[in-house]
Amino acid sequence: MSPLLYEVLHIFGILLAFISLGGVTLRAMSGQRENGPGDRLAVITHGVALLVILVSGFGLIAKLGYGFPGWIWAKIVIWLLIGGLITLIRRMPQHATVFWFTIPLLGGFAAYLALYKPF
Repeated sequence: MSPLLYEVLHIFGILLAFISLGGVTLRAMSGQRENGPGDRLAVITHGVALLVILVSGFGLIAKLGYGFPGWIWAKIVIWLLIGGLITLIRRMPQHATVFWFTIPLLGGFAAYLALYKPF
């Protein structure tokens, strides 16, 4: 597959992850209980998104021959955090506002790392 296709799939996965985290965060902010309509869909979407991000990200690393410099390790840590956030949001709905602002900051930092490759 072409590196551009991997990149499109990677961005698609990121969009899915953020829409699912946003949905779960809004549900937590509104005080709705878990397992309401849409909650299962958001959790499934999040899992699929993480799989797409993982496969396409490692596909890009292989196709472009990056190896594993520090910025890739930092991105892996960020995406592990984003992967675990869905559980934190569901278990700590009182902090949903903090998560609402933290999630895009993590995504922005991951984008910075990918674009500038600082280390």
